[in-house]
Amino acid sequence: MNEKVLIVEDQFVEANDIQISLTKAGYNVSGIARSVNIALKMIENDRPDLVLLDIFLKGKLTGIDLGKKLKEENIAFIYVSANSNQEILADAKTTEPYGFIVKPFREKDLLVTLEIAKYRYQNSQETKIRKESLLQKQLTAIVERGEPREEKLLKIAMALQSFIPFEYLSAGSDLLPTDETSFLRLGFDEYQVIRPAELANIARQTRKVLDLLLQDKSRYDILVGETFGMRSNLVMQLMLKNGGTFHFYFYSRKPGAYLSDYAAEISKLQGPLTKTVEMIIGQDDESVREDSTSSPSIAVQPYFKGIVGNSHLLLNAFDQLSSVAPTSTSVLILGESGTGKERIAGCIHECSARKAKPFIKLNCAALPASLIESELFGHEKGSFTGAHEKRIGKFEQANGGTIFLDEIGEMSMDLQVKLLRVLQEKEIERIGSNTPIKIDVRIIAATNKDLEKEVAEGRFRLDLYYRLNVFPMVMPALRDRIEDIPALVTHFIRLYSEKTERNVVGITEEALNQLKMYNWPGNIRELEHLIERSILLSKTSILTNIILPSQRQTVAQHGENPGAKTFYENEREFILSVLKRCQGKVWGSGGAAEVLNVPPTTLSSKMKKLGIKRQFTD
Repeated sequence: MNEKVLIVEDQFVEANDIQISLTKAGYNVSGIARSVNIALKMIENDRPDLVLLDIFLKGKLTGIDLGKKLKEENIAFIYVSANSNQEILADAKTTEPYGFIVKPFREKDLLVTLEIAKYRYQNSQETKIRKESLLQKQLTAIVERGEPREEKLLKIAMALQSFIPFEYLSAGSDLLPTDETSFLRLGFDEYQVIRPAELANIARQTRKVLDLLLQDKSRYDILVGETFGMRSNLVMQLMLKNGGTFHFYFYSRKPGAYLSDYAAEISKLQGPLTKTVEMIIGQDDESVREDSTSSPSIAVQPYFKGIVGNSHLLLNAFDQLSSVAPTSTSVLILGESGTGKERIAGCIHECSARKAKPFIKLNCAALPASLIESELFGHEKGSFTGAHEKRIGKFEQANGGTIFLDEIGEMSMDLQVKLLRVLQEKEIERIGSNTPIKIDVRIIAATNKDLEKEVAEGRFRLDLYYRLNVFPMVMPALRDRIEDIPALVTHFIRLYSEKTERNVVGITEEALNQLKMYNWPGNIRELEHLIERSILLSKTSILTNIILPSQRQTVAQHGENPGAKTFYENEREFILSVLKRCQGKVWGSGGAAEVLNVPPTTLSSKMKKLGIKRQFTD
């Protein structure tokens, strides 16, 4: 063990104790810094492999400020703090540390935290190398293909999705500003090519006006935002050998999607992309370019069994799934009850190299604490009262495959310790046995709890949280992806019509709008049960009346005394509430016009009359 560790701690006694512990364990301590400025100088002179970093230090700068620098430099670091409250955890999380340990701590806790940090750092580096290697192969293949420039740009856009997520991408050169090519994401690896003439038609602008907008980035951003409901944007400029520039404009429907620091990502991508774009521009592709007025699209749909929808939030989850599935990295799936966490876990297993091996599921909340240890690790015959025969536990059953631990937040503290040991040592012991059994199991855990809050309140181990949280995924609530409701309803009608042998084939527009306006506290599971019940009660082949559970909070909140407002005030407030639910999107699938069941032009006119402006935020 020769890892070089820098200690950043302003308390001499504590820093000295840490140094002694690390040296004894075989680490090479490169030094002790008492402030951020001293630490930066030491890092410049002798780059460490890992930094142990106190949050509160001498001087104006905090450990979190240094954490931001370390993230930029790609140096692994662990926070050390006497306080683990939720506010500090939230601030620390933005810098993406590789661990967090709370003072006072035992020497063993410190060493375990360092091992976890090394594990997480190694996994993240392997993932980055794999992604960059795959991108380079994709770019090389794109250049070599005898395809039109437009198709090549589309393939580049698809390759960039895992690095910089987007729902709309615009690509072009400053030498030909009116020859912009755009790509609208429709599904997983499915994009619509939008040329300037088509964009002018969709945005209801003349080509002359559009050409002017294409030469003014800020006005073009507003056009894209209003037309497609985009709320954030990011720019990547490529400097070409001929003195010109080529750009990629990334747009997302998620507000603040690009607030995270993408500078390092862009810096890595600029070199290979510049080379690829220059080679594409240099190729004579006019002979293969098609003069077509229709917009082609490419669709390469993977098999995400049982998951229905094409909302941007769900597509983001698919992107993450596709990125992590081929590895053996631990995954933590977060989200409310009923959002489909178990299905996502199943898809990760099916898209992995372990798909031919077992996929074992265990709900940690469904078993009493006295039984869950036996379920997980197994037991020997006679090891406790009632153990009449040997039992093989879930971990042994999953050997070579994947184990899915649902509701991990309900696991007792005692069992958390044993699970952490399994993750670290990759071996188990059956109850009543002293013989360790080596296992090779991928861990996927899920919870509907806020684990950071559970850690802060002492109900979940911090070291286990960081061990599981190597690759977190958040499943969106149904209320945040209402554009998926029509597809989900169609799917459940078909499913339960067959199961119940009822001739129900559809739903009225009015009933569907009812479902879109509901808050869905139970998410997809609640929608599924509601459709099943409605099919059983229906007397016709079309669902016309959906009986929704009573709900206190509705989409349209007219205040405590709506009668005191004018008709126009109530109408304006109602439209604003729907726009908020649709994240400002007016046109297209999942837009406010679709929810309100009115033509987009009518809604735009009404908004203008009521003084409602569509906002586009960077």
